[in-house]
Amino acid sequence: MPARLSQSQRGQFLAGRHVAVLVTVGPDGSPVPTPVWYLFRDGVFYFRTASDAIKTTNVRRDPRVSICVQDERPPYRAVIARGTAEVVQSSDWLAREMPRHYLGALGAMGYRAAARARVEQGPEVTLRVRPERYTTSDFSAETPAIGRVWLRLKRFLPAWL
Repeated sequence: MPARLSQSQRGQFLAGRHVAVLVTVGPDGSPVPTPVWYLFRDGVFYFRTASDAIKTTNVRRDPRVSICVQDERPPYRAVIARGTAEVVQSSDWLAREMPRHYLGALGAMGYRAAARARVEQGPEVTLRVRPERYTTSDFSAETPAIGRVWLRLKRFLPAWL
């Protein structure tokens, strides 16, 4: 059985560089998952998106969302948050910080100079989510020490090993 993350561990994990899956409610009530960059600040998730994106339309109609953020490599950790989203005006600080968080300082400069116009088409908005409930899991303790060493080494070894 996986361990649960403490509030401090959860905040530290969410401050890392992960892609979230934001799940909104579609017009027919079905879940609509979307992988998306995010920033987590002071207990709030921030997402940048187009004002006419499907996720934005869904949130305007039904603000209930869930968010899954997970480690892609073992030992696996995950945070699932449920809450209510709101659509707010695009934030300049978020436009600066989001690419820097995911791409680093140099990558963010390149993003702003070259890719931004192709990626961000049309007016932007910010989706802001204050989670109301969390579920967390951490499989680190269940992974033996030799397994953790192997998993760290595996990051630098060829994929076929």
